[in-house]
Amino acid sequence: MVGTRLFIIDDDIRYCQDLELMLSGKFCFDMAHNGPEALEHLKSNHPDIILLDVDLGVGKMSGLEILENIRAMDDAPPVIMLSGNQEVVTVVEAIKMGAFHYATKQADLPQLLNLVEKALTSRDSSRALAAHRGEVVRLTGSFIAGDTSTHHMLDKIDRVAPTDATVLITGESGTGKEMVARRIHHCSDVSEGPFVAINCGAVPGEIIESEMFGHSRGAFTGADRQRVGKFEMASGGTLFLDEIGDSPMAFQVKLLRVLGERVFSRVGENSDIPVKTRIIAATSKDLEQAIEDGDFRPELYYRLNIYRIHLLPLNERPGDILPLADNFLQVAASRFRKDIHGFSDAVKKRLLSHEWVGNVRHLGNEVERAVLNCQGKVIGVGDIFQSSLSGSAQAETPGLYDDDKLIVTQKWQRDYLSARLELCGGNITEAAKASGMPRQSFQRLLKSLNIEAEDFRI
Repeated sequence: MVGTRLFIIDDDIRYCQDLELMLSGKFCFDMAHNGPEALEHLKSNHPDIILLDVDLGVGKMSGLEILENIRAMDDAPPVIMLSGNQEVVTVVEAIKMGAFHYATKQADLPQLLNLVEKALTSRDSSRALAAHRGEVVRLTGSFIAGDTSTHHMLDKIDRVAPTDATVLITGESGTGKEMVARRIHHCSDVSEGPFVAINCGAVPGEIIESEMFGHSRGAFTGADRQRVGKFEMASGGTLFLDEIGDSPMAFQVKLLRVLGERVFSRVGENSDIPVKTRIIAATSKDLEQAIEDGDFRPELYYRLNIYRIHLLPLNERPGDILPLADNFLQVAASRFRKDIHGFSDAVKKRLLSHEWVGNVRHLGNEVERAVLNCQGKVIGVGDIFQSSLSGSAQAETPGLYDDDKLIVTQKWQRDYLSARLELCGGNITEAAKASGMPRQSFQRLLKSLNIEAEDFRI
C-alpha cells in the first residue's frame, strides 16, 4: 500500500495529525478541514481513498453533502466514513448513498488498515470491471460478455457472421438467443438489410405457411388481397426463425424445400420466388430428442445444423452475471430516473449464488424490480429477490393460516437480519445491539434462517 494517497476530510485538526502520524509510513496524506476546501482540492487531485468525517460541525457543509458531491465525480474513489458512536443514523444513510464503509474514530490501527486495504481492492476490482466492460462494448457493441465461455461464443459468431451459412442457435429460454442472432446479422455482409424475426411456436399451424411465404388474393377464404410473407420481408437481410422446435410438422416439410432449393412459392401461386435472405434458427428444445419422439424432421435438423452456437445457462457462465446485472441496473435507473450507483457486496454474493432458472431474462427482471424497490443509492439485500421469497405466500390459493403466516414472517426476518448484517459488515455483536436483541437470540435466529454472517463481512 506504500504510495497510496489518502485524503482526510475532518474539522478535528488534532485527529488528522494523529492519524497522519500513525499511518505516515504506509500512505501519502492530504487533508482538508471543511467541505469547500475538500471539493476544491478534489478538482485537481485524485486520491486513492477518502476518509470523511460524518459531522464537520454546526453550520458547515455536512459529511453527507460532501459525499454526494464525491459520488457524482467520474471514477470517484472509495469513501470511508469516520464517525462517533452518536452518528449511527447518519452513517447508515451514508452507506445507502454509496460510501464504501465506516470506521469509528476509536477504531484500532489494524482494523482501520484492514478497511483501507479492502477499499483499495474494491476500487481496483471496479476499475478492472469498467475497463473490461469498455473492451466488451468495443468488441461486441451492446452485447455484455464477461465470462470466458461467452467470449469463445463471440469468437464463433465472428467466424460465421461474414458467411451466408445457416446457423442454429440452441440454449435454454432466456439465455439470449435472439441477441446472438442480431449480433450475427450486425456483423454480416447483409447488415444493411432487414432483420425479420418470427416465433414459430406462437403462430397457429393453419396460418404459419401464409405468414412465412405470403399468399395471393383469393388463395383461401378471407384472402382479399395479396400478402407478402416473412421470407420476402427479409430479402437482402436475415430471417430469424425462433423456437423452430415448436413449428408444425407440415411447415417443417415446406421449410425443408426452401432450404434445399432456395426457392419458395406464395400460398395460392405456382411460381417460384428465389430466397435472398440468410436463415438463422433457434430453439430451447432438445432437437435430437424431438427427432426420437417424432416431433421434428431429421432432414430439417441436418439442414439447419450447418453451424451451431450453443448458449450455456447463466449459472454456468458466472462471469457474465455481475456485468449483466450492472448493465440492467444502469438501464433501469435511467428509465425510472433513480440515482442508484450499484449493488452492495452482500447482494453481489447473492447474485452470483442465486439459481437463475430464467437465465438472463430472469436476472434482468429481478434487477429492474430491485431498482423500483430501492430507496437509497445502492441496492441492498432487502431490495432484491423479494418475489422468490414471497411467492409461496402469494399463491393463488391460500394455504393454512399458520403456514402462510410463517412464510411471510420468515421472509421479513430474513430481509431485516440481512440488512442489519450488511450495515454492520457481518459483525453479529454490532448487528444484535443495533436490533435491540440479545446476541444469542440474534445468532439463534440467523441459524434458523440459514443466514451466514460471513457472507456480509468485507
